[in-house]
Amino acid sequence: MITKIEIEGFKTFRNFEIEFSPFTVIAGANASGKSNLFDAIRLISRLAETDLKTAFNEQRGNSNELFTLYGSDEMADLMKFAVELLVNKKVKDNWGGEKEVKYTRLRYEIHIKRLVNEKNIEYLSIVHEKLIKLDSVKDYWIKNNISSENIAYWRPKVPVGKRGIPYIDTEEKNGITTIKVPADGRPGSGKETPANAISQTILSGINSVDYPHIFAAKEEMKSWKFLQLNSDSLREPTKKDLGMKDTITQKGENLASALFRIKNNDPYALKDISRKLNNLLPNLLEVNVYDDNSNRQYIIKIKSDDEREFSSRVLSEGTLRILTLCIFEYDNEHKGLICFEEPENGIHPFRMKSIVALLKDLSVNFSDEESYPRQVIINTHSPVFVGEVFKLDEQKNVKVWFSKMVSSITMINNKKAKLAITKMLPVEKGISEDERKFTYNEIIKYLESSDFEETIKEFSKDE
Repeated sequence: MITKIEIEGFKTFRNFEIEFSPFTVIAGANASGKSNLFDAIRLISRLAETDLKTAFNEQRGNSNELFTLYGSDEMADLMKFAVELLVNKKVKDNWGGEKEVKYTRLRYEIHIKRLVNEKNIEYLSIVHEKLIKLDSVKDYWIKNNISSENIAYWRPKVPVGKRGIPYIDTEEKNGITTIKVPADGRPGSGKETPANAISQTILSGINSVDYPHIFAAKEEMKSWKFLQLNSDSLREPTKKDLGMKDTITQKGENLASALFRIKNNDPYALKDISRKLNNLLPNLLEVNVYDDNSNRQYIIKIKSDDEREFSSRVLSEGTLRILTLCIFEYDNEHKGLICFEEPENGIHPFRMKSIVALLKDLSVNFSDEESYPRQVIINTHSPVFVGEVFKLDEQKNVKVWFSKMVSSITMINNKKAKLAITKMLPVEKGISEDERKFTYNEIIKYLESSDFEETIKEFSKDE
């Protein structure tokens, strides 16, 4: 779970930070930076798994375009990210090794610089990488999001000693920037590497539980999903071949094979999915998945209240989106974060309340120690969606932010430069009066639906 991100020098972000709850909604008009935030999270996730060149090439635009543009001809040469995490207590690697981490609250930092080599060719270099445990005394996120009786489960107490050495650290050694990995509880002195000799993060190179905290942070970041559900992908049966996978992709591929795996592991889960779908769409009674041997595929079929059965090929996009979220909820292999852009697409406004409730159910309930540390971050420009978020019966662990582009004046090479940056403000009480006034006025303009008028009036009252 990601609890906070800090960004500098990436796209429209300057001195930016935002805190996340288990269910976070970011609302704002188009081109306000909502998608850029998802791009930043996606880049960090890929840097935890692959090399710099690949991670940057997978982003929208070329590498240069990812650095903040100052005016018309100046560009940032340094990009900084920091993320604070709540990681799983137990980690397991591909060789069967398993360990329990001492500290579940970690902070990871990475700085990436644009440089020019002797042939005048630009390249990217990691100039800072760090992983540390968060100080429990200053860990306000835990205190604000988890009740005191449950904190010890999610952030176990460590009875002996204090960890003062970073798990990954950067230092200058004989004029050379060096990134080192202390032993993390193992005998020996760990290892260190000159930063200019590496083409990927140190974090991405740790593949076993020999370094449990680094591995836990890596596995957490790798698990982040970015849903951009495509109706054609959702409708297609899953072909049975050697390359078949049984986890749902960001486009919605493998929906049938994922459901078939769930059915085989726990037949009752299929009944739970059917019940959940029926609560949301009362005309649909039963979900099933079949092994279509003759066509070498798995196919989903849904029975309606008139006893007719329809395959996924003919179901509406809205129905398939709701079904996908139901499957995620009852999939024991789904852990971690889902980032979902514009979940309102393909959904009738009448169904928006159900979608919001379903997404909220996909996030962790910290009072339930059997829960997985699941999280959902949404970006949306739908007034109806945001209005339904404020109407949720259970507001605990729900956070709404309002995104807006603002103009900022900064000094670049001793010259003033004007740039447009993304600012996100929490729509809640307890922030400064100026920010409250700005946020409420903007959100009222943005959320123009008459449905929401009374909610905003109540919400804006002084305590």
